[in-house]
Amino acid sequence: MSNVHTPSNASEAASIINEARRAGEPLHFIGTRGTQVPDSHDGQVLSSECCTGIVDYRPGDLTVMVRAGTTVAELEEVIGDHRHTAVLPETATDRTIGGVVASGSSGFRRLRYGPTGDRVLGVTLVTGYGEVVHAGSQLVKNVTGYDLPRLVTGSHGALGFIAEVALKLWPVAPVQATVEVDDAGSWRSFYKLVAALETEQGARLYVEGDRASVDSQTAAMEGRVVDGFEWPTPLSTPIAATLNVPPRLVPEAVQRVRACGADRFTAQHGVGAVEIGWADVDAGTVTGLRTWAESVGGSLVLTRRGPLDPAVPRWGSIPSTISIQRRLKSLFDPDSVCNPGSLPGGL
Repeated sequence: MSNVHTPSNASEAASIINEARRAGEPLHFIGTRGTQVPDSHDGQVLSSECCTGIVDYRPGDLTVMVRAGTTVAELEEVIGDHRHTAVLPETATDRTIGGVVASGSSGFRRLRYGPTGDRVLGVTLVTGYGEVVHAGSQLVKNVTGYDLPRLVTGSHGALGFIAEVALKLWPVAPVQATVEVDDAGSWRSFYKLVAALETEQGARLYVEGDRASVDSQTAAMEGRVVDGFEWPTPLSTPIAATLNVPPRLVPEAVQRVRACGADRFTAQHGVGAVEIGWADVDAGTVTGLRTWAESVGGSLVLTRRGPLDPAVPRWGSIPSTISIQRRLKSLFDPDSVCNPGSLPGGL
């Protein structure tokens, strides 16, 4: 791996970015595992592995500010003592908070709580200028004119290095349950489900609340009830992709995913996301699935390519918003120091 820089705070990250900008060298950002480094790249690496810890936890306000290199598991352990949760990806607890926000990743509880971006209250960002800027309710200095928390969520580091994140928290319900059902489409019959998931092994509905309400809901579902949330195991196949479609098309998406020979999949009914895993698959199958997704207003993004033909791009068609994205990139990172090539269109 290239020379790896490990700042412990935003100021140190700013110095590293300033130096890279002066040298005309790009920087690639990684978390503790380094899974986001391209297979081949130029430039140096900036890791958040030393930028860890809780900055400000306010249990009474249900908010927390955490450094970007802190893992989901580390955060949940601290706030779990107060029976709080950040509602982040449930089966990727070794991922960093900064990585989750930068990639715009959401967990299975999105049906009930919305996407991760809805809970990002504030950020500390080190821009491509090497400047430390803040935005959000817990922070001191704001960037006028931009909703920075929403801009950086899903930006894949293209606007700068996320050093700290302020998150809205939720209380953990006293009772949680998983119900195995015959038809995932039955989720529409129930009130405020936490999640409705379908995998190659079957369908599960997830409920929470007080004992009386959970017992009432699970009895009506007429399926095998398991105490607590029993989430699908993570996809560990060599090739993986995320298929996004309008929520109403999830049943059709599942049919198409099965037909294209997926070894594993997890479909989120009511949300529109389907995670797909293949041990091996040809380029035409992936391209065909992507073409259908884009024809209905969706997308297919490769998250792990394994032995797949390298000619198949990670992203699909260039989005219609590419001109806006280019403008934002030029405003925050005019010299393209920060994670160049991480977004569609080579941004």
